[in-house]
Amino acid sequence: MKVRRFGHSDWQVSEIGLGGSWFYGRPEFGPKPISYGVNLVERAIELGINYFDTAPLYGKGRSEEVLGHALKGIDQPYYLATKVGYFPEPFDYTRDSVLRGFEASLKRLQVDRVDLVQIHESEQAGWDGVFGAGRTLETLRELKEQGLTTHIGLTGSDLTLMAKILDEVDDFTSVITFLKYDMLVQDAADELIPSAARNDAAVICASPLHGGLLGSKRDHWRETGRFAERYERQERIEAVLSEHDITSVEAGLRYLLSDDRVGMILSGVASVEELETSVAASTAGPLPPGLIEQINSA
Repeated sequence: MKVRRFGHSDWQVSEIGLGGSWFYGRPEFGPKPISYGVNLVERAIELGINYFDTAPLYGKGRSEEVLGHALKGIDQPYYLATKVGYFPEPFDYTRDSVLRGFEASLKRLQVDRVDLVQIHESEQAGWDGVFGAGRTLETLRELKEQGLTTHIGLTGSDLTLMAKILDEVDDFTSVITFLKYDMLVQDAADELIPSAARNDAAVICASPLHGGLLGSKRDHWRETGRFAERYERQERIEAVLSEHDITSVEAGLRYLLSDDRVGMILSGVASVEELETSVAASTAGPLPPGLIEQINSA
């Protein structure tokens, strides 16, 4: 597994990280036992993944519980990231909510600290919820000073807000963007990625296959009409890929890995097969520049 530098930290992280969205299985197939997610994590470690991301929102804490069981007793180095937000309900981004949510996460993860704690979907907090007195960032700084986390990160879908936050302070080591940078959409390239570069924050690309539209959920989303505005471009890209005998899944992952501004692809896989496909993309390496040009112009 290839590694990349993680923002302004001294970490060398696997360029494929394991996201915990589906450790408990996909909703349409019913819940899975904890052992199902534990198996995913154990296989990820075997494949060289050293970065694990979760959140209280995922399965209402079940994702954190899976990681707590899976990583217990693991001796080799790894990085563990979770988030604050959504729990306890209603989450109001005050110091009390942040601390109670974080303490509950530590309990579910069976650890006394994490390597990275992130503001989950920062647009829910807004500027005041992040920077206000006694609010999120001030509290996360306290956790860092107490040694309960090493770094602070940011996530969300409001690209302008996140870019402004990164430019305002130097606290954030990483930023997650989802559904805003992949083969179909490059919105994050306008503001967020340049801001991250200016402030030496790692760019983490979650949902690299656009919510599965470029992968296993292609037909499902087309039946429901979700992402309908992307279908025409998707078909043009698929026509290009067919000429090169490469699947949308492989191309979508390698497309992002071709951008050295990307610090990591965060794969929220739901099976060992999906996990191994993601790792294989890392092994294959970047796409040829000519193919990237064809994709971008499709």
